[in-house]
Amino acid sequence: MSQSRPSRPSKHHVEHSSASTGPARASESSASAASPEVVESASPALNSAGSAGGASSSTSRGTAAPHRTPFQQSRPGPQDDIMLATGRPRQTGRPKPPTQEQIRRQPGRKAWVPNQHGAWSMLVLPPVVGWVVGGFSWVNLLFLPAWWGGYLTYWCWSQWLRTRSARKRALIMLPLLVYTGWTASLALITLLVAPYLIQWAVPLLPLFAIALHQVWRGHERSLLSGLSTTAAASLMAAVTYSLAVRGDGGFLGLGTPSHPLPGVSPNGALTGWPWMWLVTAMTAAYFCGTVPYIKSMIRERFNYVLLAGTAAAHTAVAVVTIWLASSGMLPWGHAALWVVLTVRSLVMPLWQWSLVRKRHRPLRPGTMGIVEVVMCVAFLVTISV
Repeated sequence: MSQSRPSRPSKHHVEHSSASTGPARASESSASAASPEVVESASPALNSAGSAGGASSSTSRGTAAPHRTPFQQSRPGPQDDIMLATGRPRQTGRPKPPTQEQIRRQPGRKAWVPNQHGAWSMLVLPPVVGWVVGGFSWVNLLFLPAWWGGYLTYWCWSQWLRTRSARKRALIMLPLLVYTGWTASLALITLLVAPYLIQWAVPLLPLFAIALHQVWRGHERSLLSGLSTTAAASLMAAVTYSLAVRGDGGFLGLGTPSHPLPGVSPNGALTGWPWMWLVTAMTAAYFCGTVPYIKSMIRERFNYVLLAGTAAAHTAVAVVTIWLASSGMLPWGHAALWVVLTVRSLVMPLWQWSLVRKRHRPLRPGTMGIVEVVMCVAFLVTISV
């Protein structure tokens, strides 16, 4: 096989930078002596400039060629390789950050630690309410880790159900097995110690079934799913009270207790389980009200129907609490708190929407979380005074 000799570079690639014919010929000869690789690396703009210069020099040898500024082409970078390989245009400026939906569907660390920070207050406050009214039982040392493990198991199962990638499902399997084993073992030990707790499966199982059905349909962020999980979490106030009284009071506290139970309303009309059920209802009303309220702040901004419904629900509960406080069945401080919660349910979303329209910088979720922590502490103090 014979190898042909590389052709000499065309004089169209020559850059004419001097004003006289002699130096122009000198630059032409120097360009001819250059290697083909150096000449071929010149830019298209330089080639067009050189061709124009060559045409002018061929028509008038004795006249001077105009001075031209050389054009330096940058070396191709990684973005150019991506553009040549995929056909996608180069990214200009900073890359776009991932959306919340893309972050939510990444199963890495979130398979172990849920990213719903508002859920932690629902996991802590209702059991504390039951302790304040009925007292603390040592069985809570078994029950509460089982309850928290149950929530973590639910979170892992929801992650696994909505993940379609086999590789991502494999990442979720380890925390799923750990949390499921943890919950099952602690729940079994708790039921052996306090078998009367099995009665609470009657109100809890339908709520869990609704939540799992919403996850299976891909609506784990729906209003129905949020209301079912918050209602189940609020029932933990009554469950821990049941542990404090050792199951006395019949099925779900609807029977007649064998002896007077702790807990009494301000006027003394409600004692034991009747007072505890009123406190549990107030707890459920508070946490269920936070579901549409938070949605109107983050995911359902500018949803006036949801905002009107949230404000109407808070107003209705505030009216009921004022009536109960006037009858002596609730503390006046708790009724005043519900007035504050009603104002918050309307003013805070409108302020959030105004910030989005004017500054495009809404309130951070951490700021809203601090406000809710203050409200939770106020709820506990006012309901227990």
